[in-house]
Amino acid sequence: MHSIKINQKNLRTDLILEQNIKSLRKESKYQENNITVTNSKDNIYNYTTIYFKDITDKENFLNVQKIFIRELKKYLNIKKDDKFLVIGLGNNKSTPDSLGPNTVDNILITSYLFLLGDVSKEYSNVSSFTPNVMANTGIETAEIIKSIIKDSKATKVIVIDSLKTSNIKRLLKTIQITNKGISPGSGIGNNRKEISKKTVGIDIIAIGIPTVVDINSIIYNYTNKRIKEVDNLIVTPTNIDYMIDKLSILIGNGINNSLHKNFIRQD
Repeated sequence: MHSIKINQKNLRTDLILEQNIKSLRKESKYQENNITVTNSKDNIYNYTTIYFKDITDKENFLNVQKIFIRELKKYLNIKKDDKFLVIGLGNNKSTPDSLGPNTVDNILITSYLFLLGDVSKEYSNVSSFTPNVMANTGIETAEIIKSIIKDSKATKVIVIDSLKTSNIKRLLKTIQITNKGISPGSGIGNNRKEISKKTVGIDIIAIGIPTVVDINSIIYNYTNKRIKEVDNLIVTPTNIDYMIDKLSILIGNGINNSLHKNFIRQD
């Protein structure tokens, strides 16, 4: 989730499978219901990439959600006294960047119940926060999160953010999970201080979906050429509002189910 420029193409991407990393090894790969799951690892971190073709109908939505839950649980390693902090990165005033805040709106928050007394063992202690973007706060997001961790005494953080892809086929059709962390704004070259165990002190599980692609990536994929004049232009699909709504519910359901013993929000 740390965006880099692809060598030769000089195009930015947040997706690990689009990056030329020599130490990256594909540990496993499987397909189920037209969904492809690739589990990769470098010398330190794990990455899971879930690629799907559609979630606009109920059956496909539930198939992707099922696999997302299965893969997410592998990263959580829930312990009895864990306190989870769910962070929604991004800007809810910019639709392509609103995946994080919208997902947080779908999270079942339980931390206040734990303050009141005993809570069923089927539920985890969960709080959430949406720090907004540095352009609106003037404060590094990583520093805000460190303060929230200290106050909430969280033991693990789940971070959700919009990503950038260099392949239009993966746009809004890929979920990436990693324990490496994330650099807010990296996809558009606006790198902020990374959010990782190294910077905030506790385990980070980062979840992202590519919501934008730059025009040069599209041009390069079809012509093998780049056009300097459009270097700063990025695009997103016309149905982005609908897709953000669907994907934020899917990710929210997946987190709720993983943390709260098969809980799924009923609308």
